[in-house]
Amino acid sequence: MKIVSIDPSLRNTALVYSELTDGVVKVIDSVTIETEKSKLKQVRASSDLIHRCDVLHRHVNKFLEKHSPEIIFVETPSGSQSASGMKNYGVSCYMIATLTPRAIEVTPTEVKKATVGTKTASKHEMIAWAFEKHPEAPWTLRNDFPLAKQEHMADAIAIIYAGMVTPAFDWIKSVTR
Repeated sequence: MKIVSIDPSLRNTALVYSELTDGVVKVIDSVTIETEKSKLKQVRASSDLIHRCDVLHRHVNKFLEKHSPEIIFVETPSGSQSASGMKNYGVSCYMIATLTPRAIEVTPTEVKKATVGTKTASKHEMIAWAFEKHPEAPWTLRNDFPLAKQEHMADAIAIIYAGMVTPAFDWIKSVTR
């Protein structure tokens, strides 16, 4: 089964392509799409946001077209305490709504519990879990450990495991046998 998992964000969206065969996940490809707020004063904030959304949209669709997944797993954003956070929340929700095929959604808490086993797992713990589970993933290492920036890929890998224990995935498995 061909799977794409997505850790969405306005600034760093990670996508992982993997294949599930006989219950074993193999990570094959990954990309993190980075967008940064323009530093130019003459660019309207709304125009800058539209540009960043366009970059995300084009790159996400390019990745999906490249891999033609049968299943998409995605982490839904959690609540925010700031206007900037809410903007990110809205962009992520819109991205999720436009995915084809329709994504199976998981929460950040479900992701952490399905992998590290605690809802308070740190970024370092998530990276360590994903690296141990999938050393074949395209990691960039320093001192034999993935760089901190790869937390997004680690989260996207973890999202696969949270998605595989959802009732929606159980249903899909039952109708595709």
